[in-house]
Amino acid sequence: MPINLNNAGSQRGNFDLLPPGIYHFEAIVIAGGAGTDGFLRREKKTPRVLMLELECKVVDNEEYAGRRVWDYIPVEIDESTNGDLAPIPADALSKAQSRVRRGRAKLLALLDSAFELQPNDDSVAAQKKRELDSYGAVHGLQFYAQVEEQAGSSGYEPRNRVDFIITPDLPDWPKQPTKAVVKTTAPAVSPKRTAAEDLDDDLPFDEGDEG
Repeated sequence: MPINLNNAGSQRGNFDLLPPGIYHFEAIVIAGGAGTDGFLRREKKTPRVLMLELECKVVDNEEYAGRRVWDYIPVEIDESTNGDLAPIPADALSKAQSRVRRGRAKLLALLDSAFELQPNDDSVAAQKKRELDSYGAVHGLQFYAQVEEQAGSSGYEPRNRVDFIITPDLPDWPKQPTKAVVKTTAPAVSPKRTAAEDLDDDLPFDEGDEG
């Protein structure tokens, strides 16, 4: 039978950005086949740096529900003897380590937001919730974050970025937060990728600016 697309509406491009503000997100882990559990992906410029790629889907917002923002969080440095990977130059190592520290702090804030934990809560129960069996455990967590716009570069259009995570100690934390829904099913892990395959990937921005 004929398929009538006359009333399908206009497509949304990268220019159709979310207005800056605080949104409630669900984290979707995009497994990149790198890292010990296969849930990470390598940076293109510095392949020894491993990132957690998150597709952040807006929830609990009638106007923007389902819209997505991508975040790439540096969380580890590959210190293996993999001969396919060049070591990080000494003059770049400190910067890479700094980005990983910021990235892990961001991931910690995401857990505090998802589980509604005060950052200074060092109880046994809180510490247990901050321990991950794998990076795939982040899949399905719901959290609050401030979204901003980032100018386009290198031929790419402007995009949204997750500026920072909103935790319960901050004044912007919703007075009546929506209880997080935690999914226990982790995403499927992609087959292990070689460093060469990782370097073939093209991201619309410099991952090194993230975190």
